[in-house]
Amino acid sequence: MVPVPAAVVDRWHEQVYLVLQPTITGFSSRVRFAWLDVLIAAALACVLVIWLRPLARSARGRRLWLLGRAAWATLALAASFYLAFLVLWGLNYQRAPLESRLAHDDGRVDARAIERLATVAVDELNALHARAHAEPWPGDPEWPRRAGPAFAEVQRLLGATRVAVPAAPKWTMLGPYFRLASVAGMTDPFFLEVMITPDALPFERPAILAHEWGHLAGYANEAEAEFVGWLTCVRGDVQARYSAWLALFPRLPREARASAGKRLGPGPRADFAAISARLERASPTVTRAAWTGYDRFLKAHHVAEGVASYDAVIKLVTGTRFGENWAPERRR
Repeated sequence: MVPVPAAVVDRWHEQVYLVLQPTITGFSSRVRFAWLDVLIAAALACVLVIWLRPLARSARGRRLWLLGRAAWATLALAASFYLAFLVLWGLNYQRAPLESRLAHDDGRVDARAIERLATVAVDELNALHARAHAEPWPGDPEWPRRAGPAFAEVQRLLGATRVAVPAAPKWTMLGPYFRLASVAGMTDPFFLEVMITPDALPFERPAILAHEWGHLAGYANEAEAEFVGWLTCVRGDVQARYSAWLALFPRLPREARASAGKRLGPGPRADFAAISARLERASPTVTRAAWTGYDRFLKAHHVAEGVASYDAVIKLVTGTRFGENWAPERRR
């Protein structure tokens, strides 16, 4: 990916992306199916048509010429899709790091801070579990209404003057692939819609959805999207807060999890066991191929950590000094 000056990307994000996103997401949200599925089907149909003509020809000299033209047309189609990806969403990969816009200090990220965070996570999970499970978990269409105001508030507190709008997750034909590859969710960079793996458990879904909303807000880096999703959920209701801590705890280093995890109550332990059982149904081969490919994609788009960037959310949480007006701990 060719670097673009940061000032240009910032202007594009503020003056183009955040202007278009509510309209595009509003359009795509009118239907329950994913427009990405339609786009994939249309692209495959175009490729099929491009290659059928030269393959059907019998004259060898003419066929070679047509094959070359088909290859060129396929390359042009791929380039068009990539340019659309960049203009509609992909340039977000080249935004300045979120920590540069926060009261963030790497010196605050040490073993003691991580241990404190692990302790808080366990305390929250133990305290919230019974109340979170006391009533039925909402369906996917309800979450934009329930968590949307917190999502907008978090964006403003992170410095946005325009805010992205949330979207309910869509049904997608990629669902079986998500299951096999251990993919929790996905943001469509063309129609700015979100999808979640169909087998995600009810208590996982709020945090997964809020993470994808982080991408809708233009935070392409996985740690930043996770941070936005976590902040959104911890500023929400009991069920959203429980889901936030349930998602954050596995991101902690193994030693911190092992130490603090001894105090986990039976309820959170059962939920973690259910998540592990779900993930064990994935295909190791498909999972390895999918995440290796995504790792290369991220590194090609200026995310040096690749898929390891997911766990960097711990650095954002522990290294950020939360102001008096937006500290999550004030929203108990």
